[in-house]
Amino acid sequence: MSSSAKHLIVIIDLNPFYWSDKVSSSATLNFKQYLKIIIQFCNAYIAFDINHRLTIVGCSNNETCFLYPDPTSESLIIPTVTKTNLFEQLFVIDRIVENNVKEFMQNVLPSQTSTGSMITMAVTQALCYINRLIRDTVPGEKTSYRILIIQTTADTSKQYMNFMNAVFTSEKMNVPIDGCILNNDSSLLQQACDLTSGIYLRVPDPNGLLQYLLWLYLTDKDVRKMLALPTKVAVDYRPACFCHHKLIDTGYVCSVCLSIYCDNAATCTTCRSAFDVNSSSMSTASGANDVSRRQLR
Repeated sequence: MSSSAKHLIVIIDLNPFYWSDKVSSSATLNFKQYLKIIIQFCNAYIAFDINHRLTIVGCSNNETCFLYPDPTSESLIIPTVTKTNLFEQLFVIDRIVENNVKEFMQNVLPSQTSTGSMITMAVTQALCYINRLIRDTVPGEKTSYRILIIQTTADTSKQYMNFMNAVFTSEKMNVPIDGCILNNDSSLLQQACDLTSGIYLRVPDPNGLLQYLLWLYLTDKDVRKMLALPTKVAVDYRPACFCHHKLIDTGYVCSVCLSIYCDNAATCTTCRSAFDVNSSSMSTASGANDVSRRQLR
């Protein structure tokens, strides 16, 4: 009899830049509550079905780390007598994630804190991890994979090219990407969710984060068809130029390699082709997202 497992990879944005502005505010979520809510959601996911599998990846402004599973720490953590009425796996998840987050945050120096997090690297690592699990799958075992990104910091346009390449890879692997953001809307995350048939949500009230996570992201895409999901908003498909990494509405496209620029340059920095700025070698493109998608694929 074949088994059907469902594997969720949760990417947590742990950049302290977002939380540094929230310390003085008592009306919003703080970092400790934020981490506790995510652990509660992960526990709920594990307890929801015996076939559920979980992986947690943390990312900051300068580093990423697999927070769970951690075989080296899991073997050392034994439930105490006071925890005998608690599901052992849930207790292990709590302890491992808390210990690894504490160690991970010690490597984030205040002087290195920036507004952007390494979401792209975390997604790439998650896809590589999924690819390894697929290769190690036992014949007859069916496993579906899903990525959930919980983001707090703003987008970094410099990550646009690498991020979209990772999104297209996820689309080809049939791995949905869900996005939950606590800050302003993320155009990159909107595109990722739309292209991979995931759910994007900007949380209107951070204090209700746990309710939104349980409502939208606890189930997979098959069960979601029976849920009342939030109305989809228009997705911002503007591409980022190769020169300044800024989102643009109208730009110039190299006729050789389809690189996009916001200014009519004489030389393409990608393929080194030389053009006459007065000729049509650099085609003007309005809404060049379709062209950029062909280039990225």
